[in-house]
Amino acid sequence: MTNPQPSPPPPALRLIFEYEGDEVSLVLQQPVDTDLSGFDTGTPTGSGEFVETRDDDGQRLDRVPARGAFLESAEVFPEDHAEPITRVDVEARGAFTVIVPAPAEATQVAVVRVVPSEREALPPEREVLTEDVDLATFRLER
Repeated sequence: MTNPQPSPPPPALRLIFEYEGDEVSLVLQQPVDTDLSGFDTGTPTGSGEFVETRDDDGQRLDRVPARGAFLESAEVFPEDHAEPITRVDVEARGAFTVIVPAPAEATQVAVVRVVPSEREALPPEREVLTEDVDLATFRLER
């Protein structure tokens, strides 16, 4: 009796992005050997920022949430520890990291903002209440 060899995890990439306002740049693409769970991938619902892998035709293969991306506020700690910590608005500026599935057909990656749609612009029979706005698209290095 032979023991079946576990199949290797599908390829994945660690992507590091920098942003200032809505301007996004991809600063690192790095293959990683990790398992991505269904929690990490799929088609998340709701609004927010996401990173998608796409094929040559621009069709979405997978989408992962970009947690912590495009933060527009910061905590401010007072000098007097008896005072409360406050949150102030700041310009969206920083970096974020995501790990995305990278099957062979994935040739590009896009940073997407999902925003609520204008309800009056939708026909009554449509249930979709969000729309995708591409912030940036980059070719994957292979």
